[in-house]
Amino acid sequence: MINRLLPEQVSKLWDIIKYAIEESLPPIVTKNSDSMNRILASLLSGKMSCWVLYTKNEGMNRFDAVVLTKIVFDDATYTKNLLLYSVYGYAKMEPRHWMEGFAFMSKYALAQGCDRLLAYTNVPYLIEMAKQYDADMQTFISFNINKSVQILNKLSGE
Repeated sequence: MINRLLPEQVSKLWDIIKYAIEESLPPIVTKNSDSMNRILASLLSGKMSCWVLYTKNEGMNRFDAVVLTKIVFDDATYTKNLLLYSVYGYAKMEPRHWMEGFAFMSKYALAQGCDRLLAYTNVPYLIEMAKQYDADMQTFISFNINKSVQILNKLSGE
């Protein structure tokens, strides 16, 4: 079952959620306490949403996955998209769970007036699944500025 957590639930479950986020931050984010505090503030204010995939077992809920989403708006083109900001599975998930989650998030994005569902991943299975479903794929390149400057300085002899 997939549920969107309310801000009070996010606050109460923050330690569990925080771990999942730290393990699955997108490559555009620097992982530090300030970043995590800002993500928490975004979740509590509703700028981001936290979703959990869970199973009920003997009256207890077990988290299987945590997903953060954010609606991103490109003001140059007035395009609205749903970004799967981070996705973390606590254990190896079955393909049907990925498909259920994909279908659920697609329906949610459509209901929010989004044009596309976006995600970062380096998980081979998800990349292959995206190819099977004819997803538009790009190669994302992320340079660490400090390392790039060091390399360029070495090349130029500085």
